[in-house]
Amino acid sequence: MKIFYALCLAFFCVGSLIAQPNEVPQEVIDDIKNDIWIPFMQAYRDTDAEKLKSIHTWDIMRITIDDNSIETGATYLENFGGFIESIGKSDREVAIAFSILSTAVDEHLAYQTGYYRFSSKEKGEEEFTVRGYGFFNVALRNEVGTWKISMDSDKRADIDEEEFRRGGMVYELE
Repeated sequence: MKIFYALCLAFFCVGSLIAQPNEVPQEVIDDIKNDIWIPFMQAYRDTDAEKLKSIHTWDIMRITIDDNSIETGATYLENFGGFIESIGKSDREVAIAFSILSTAVDEHLAYQTGYYRFSSKEKGEEEFTVRGYGFFNVALRNEVGTWKISMDSDKRADIDEEEFRRGGMVYELE
């Protein structure tokens, strides 16, 4: 009997070592990109607070790790929307890009990690200047066929453009 348990344990351990992770269907990756990341980047570019709010769930939880703060729901959405509106009233333009490092999904939920790059351009400048990078985690929920951000967490990241691009799928507007 001990030999049986030892063989079962050995089989389980070896199986765990060679097991392949579940592949995320490309269709799901594309849907998330089109429902979340492209509108997010467009909202920054166009300083469109309503578009930005529309890609979040009503009960969003936002964690800013560096500030040890959590905001939720309408309060967070109004604050974030106000930030975007204030940029629209200034002489600055902003841009954000994403590098997706990992994705895990099931039928109605997804979790992604990655880096973001924040850039801005002052009035009269021709080129955007990178202002910083961050590391993010998001939980996504599929609501009636549309992916939305239900949890967003980030912190500053000490990386450069090379590491940002090396990370994975890079999404940026042209």
